Amino acid sequence: MFETILFTIEDKIARITFNREASGNAFSETTYQEVIDALTKVEQDPDVKAIVITGAGKYFCAGGDIRQFKDLVASGEGIPESGVIKTGEMVAAVRRSSKPVIAAVNGVAAGAGLGLALACDFILMGENAQLVTAFIQMAFPGDTSLLFNLSQSIGVYRTNRHVMLNEPITAELADHYGLTYQVVADEGLLAAALDLASRFVASPSVAIAYQKAIMYDLQYPQALENNQLEAKYMRKASLTEDHREAVNAFLAKRKPQFKGK
Repeated sequence: MFETILFTIEDKIARITFNREASGNAFSETTYQEVIDALTKVEQDPDVKAIVITGAGKYFCAGGDIRQFKDLVASGEGIPESGVIKTGEMVAAVRRSSKPVIAAVNGVAAGAGLGLALACDFILMGENAQLVTAFIQMAFPGDTSLLFNLSQSIGVYRTNRHVMLNEPITAELADHYGLTYQVVADEGLLAAALDLASRFVASPSVAIAYQKAIMYDLQYPQALENNQLEAKYMRKASLTEDHREAVNAFLAKRKPQFKGK
C-alpha cells in the first residue's frame, strides 16, 4: 500500500512507522504524501481512536534526504516551493486530525522529522533520544512549521538557541521544557506510546475531536501563511553557495566552511 511507511491498525489504534532505515528514515518526496494519505484513511475510519507515529530501527526520522538535496544542487534547480508546501500540508494533516496523535521518538528526530513530532498532540521519548533542529547545518531556515511550533512550545529565546546554534534537545531537557508527555527506557518506548493511545479507545472521541478543532483554530490561524514563508525562504536558501557547501560537506563527512553567500 505504501512505499516509505508502514501502516497498521490494531485494537482501534493506527500506527504509522517511517520505514527507510538505510537513510535514517529520512523523508523522501513520497513520504510527505504517504503520511497525509495514511492520516486521511484514519480520518475516514470511525473505529480508530488514536494514532502513534514512530520510526523503524534506530531513528525516528533524520529529516530531509541529503542525497536528494545533492541532486538538486547538482542540477542548479534548488528546492521547489511546492515541495516545502507539501511539508506544511503534512504537519497540517497531523494538527487537523480529529484523533489524538502520539509521536514515539526513538533515537533522533531531526529537521522535518522534528517538525512532524512537534505537530503531534503528545511526544514520548526514549531516554537516549534527541530532538535536533538540524536545518542550519544545511544552511536552511527550516520548514514543517518547526520554527512556529517550537517557539510556541518553549519560547523565542530557547528556540533561537536550538535553531541558530543547532544545540540538541535531549530527552531530559525536553522533559524540563515540557515538550514531552513521558520519557521512558528506550526499549519500552513503543509499549508506552500504545498504552497512552489505548486510553483514548474508551474516551469520548467526539469531544476530543472538538477540543482539537478549537485548539487548531486558536493556535494556528496563520499556518498557511507561515508555510508560504517557509517555501519562499527555503527555496532561496537552497540556491546559495552555503547550502551547496553544507550538502557536499555532509556527504564527505567533513565540517562545512560557510562563507555567508
